[in-house]
Amino acid sequence: MGAWLRELRQDKDLPLRTVAAAAEMDSTLLSKIELGQRLPTESQAKALATFFGVPLDDFEAKRITARFWQENNSNPAAAKAAAMIRESAPAYMAPLEAAKAARVFSSSTPYPTAKSSRGSHD
Repeated sequence: MGAWLRELRQDKDLPLRTVAAAAEMDSTLLSKIELGQRLPTESQAKALATFFGVPLDDFEAKRITARFWQENNSNPAAAKAAAMIRESAPAYMAPLEAAKAARVFSSSTPYPTAKSSRGSHD
């Protein structure tokens, strides 16, 4: 994640302090994130994603992946766990996608809804 974040920053010719300020952190912390020594918090990740115009889901997925590897880098079962996650992802995502589609469908009702009669004087 750190190298990717550094590449985003350097592609825009931005100094550490500018990006750090946008994410409400100091430049030392951003440097540690870019070097792979630290990870941004969720709120910092959201601020960075917004600043760079990266979809939040993409940024958060990279953060979760980096955290997984950071926490499990010396565990010999980590690669197997990653493979199991990959295999189980479609089954895990299906209910989430169905729920998301249901929310979109219910919020985009093509029929007019009844207005409240409060405050209305006909």
